[in-house]
Amino acid sequence: MATETLQSTSSFRKRFQEKETLDPRLPMLLLNADGDIQHITPAARMLLGYPGRQRIDPCFFTHVHSRNLQQVWHDLAAMARQRKQQASWLLRLRTGRGHWRWFQVRARNRLAEQGGILLLLQPLQQA
Repeated sequence: MATETLQSTSSFRKRFQEKETLDPRLPMLLLNADGDIQHITPAARMLLGYPGRQRIDPCFFTHVHSRNLQQVWHDLAAMARQRKQQASWLLRLRTGRGHWRWFQVRARNRLAEQGGILLLLQPLQQA
């Protein structure tokens, strides 16, 4: 089972690095330089518990747990101002039902190419 997860994670990461587009099958968000959600894929909506057209707060920082907020804010600001190219976090995000869920999040600076910062969400399995 651990091998399946490792292979799945590797495949998942590889598709993100190769395409770096908003593939609706990948749980991705596109943020602007201010941290506002410009686009959320259907897969990300499902993982975060926002079915269909349920409204999602456009400020990404409102979804990040307070204990994780400083690092996320710092890295995203560095991407917007200093052209930092990538970051990775292990953090809790608030779901549509108000619960906290752990994710591994990979961020890539695509402000020049796509006008935003791409975030790839990968949920952590609970034991």
